[in-house]
Amino acid sequence: MKIATVRRLLAVAALALATVASATTPGQADPAKPGRPAAAALPGYQVISGRATVDNFTRLYLNCPSGKVVAGGGGEAEGPNGLLVGSFPSYTNGSYRWNIVARQQDQSQVTVTGHIVCVDSAALPGYQIVDVPSANISNGDSREIACPSGKVVVGGGAEARGPSATLRFSVPIPAQKVPYYSWTASGRSLAENTVGLSVNAICADRPSGYEIVEVPVTQTSNPNRLTVTCPQGKTVLSGGPGGYNTAVVSASRPEFIDSANGYRWVTSVREPSRSTAISNAAAVCVNV
Repeated sequence: MKIATVRRLLAVAALALATVASATTPGQADPAKPGRPAAAALPGYQVISGRATVDNFTRLYLNCPSGKVVAGGGGEAEGPNGLLVGSFPSYTNGSYRWNIVARQQDQSQVTVTGHIVCVDSAALPGYQIVDVPSANISNGDSREIACPSGKVVVGGGAEARGPSATLRFSVPIPAQKVPYYSWTASGRSLAENTVGLSVNAICADRPSGYEIVEVPVTQTSNPNRLTVTCPQGKTVLSGGPGGYNTAVVSASRPEFIDSANGYRWVTSVREPSRSTAISNAAAVCVNV
């Protein structure tokens, strides 16, 4: 990742500050939109959003308010050539954060929408963020991070690294498929044979009504845009897309439905070398 210029640092700050202030820097970010007062899935449940136009590979972030932890998050690289390079949680400078990194092919800038799902710190007993640091892997390969024994994955994310990098998939994995709960991700380079990839998982004791809801593998014309809606009485904490073949991800984010149904998860995947794309999607749902 390139060293940030002053201008790019201001863009990062604009999106971060938008979570706590209504004012923005002209040309940098739109005001953040605090989550509507849908019935809380967990105490303090809140979705905060921000939007900014920045140089490619600028790392943007949204912070949870004091006393809250990040349960999930996502982003979207807008435009027909937008690519989501990174979407992942972190704990930085005493606050929980969702990070978004994006780029737009054949352009120097990209417009990015970011979202963070926050809950009260006491709402998720056993809470911790685990990760595998960045390492180079073969183009299109995957990595995963497992939650400690007895805990479930409530959220997670990944970052692909390299000048031509993009995410291929980034999804929660239920224990029914492997003997543990985990987050798995894959990266692609559009120009090299290897790509850097780090993966994070948010783990905790099982919340009430916890389940991972999956949308079956679907093939559509580019872009393949899928939505995962939680069962009645539940709302979404996190989610992600599963892309196949030469898939690249442009969106993985929560989307507000209405005050009765809370949020669902939206993903968008395309295959640059094909007219159609194949993907699935998964979301973590909990009781309202």
